[in-house]
Amino acid sequence: MAKTKKAKAKTPPLMSSAGIMRYFEEEKTQIKVSPKSVFAFGIVIGAIIFVLNLYYGL
Repeated sequence: MAKTKKAKAKTPPLMSSAGIMRYFEEEKTQIKVSPKSVFAFGIVIGAIIFVLNLYYGL
């Protein structure tokens, strides 16, 4: 008796873990920014606003 291979399509994960699995799958494709970079960017923007406020007196 010959065994036939069934073409098995990817089935979605169970509903209870679907959100968690999709979260980790999407995380791989997004740009990652370190918390230190975000903090430094905030400090730089704050300093620029402070200097412009002193210069223009808004």
